[in-house]
Amino acid sequence: MSAMRLLLLCVAFICLSDLTSGADIPPQPNCKALVNLDCTNLVNPVCASNGNTYASVCSYCVVKRGATSPLYIAKHGAC
Repeated sequence: MSAMRLLLLCVAFICLSDLTSGADIPPQPNCKALVNLDCTNLVNPVCASNGNTYASVCSYCVVKRGATSPLYIAKHGAC
């Protein structure tokens, strides 16, 4: 009986750890859908995966569109 409990505990742990992986990454914007990229008056900083702080999601999207490697918002606020 204890082997069955251990097995169930291991399965539950694996399932729960899979559910929380990536939970700290905020939802990502659809930069391709942004048509107007005039970001001059927008200030709501975001921290990107490259360690840079961008003034807004808009300015982040300008950089992301030209990026050659994967780029994502790591958190809202300054890095």
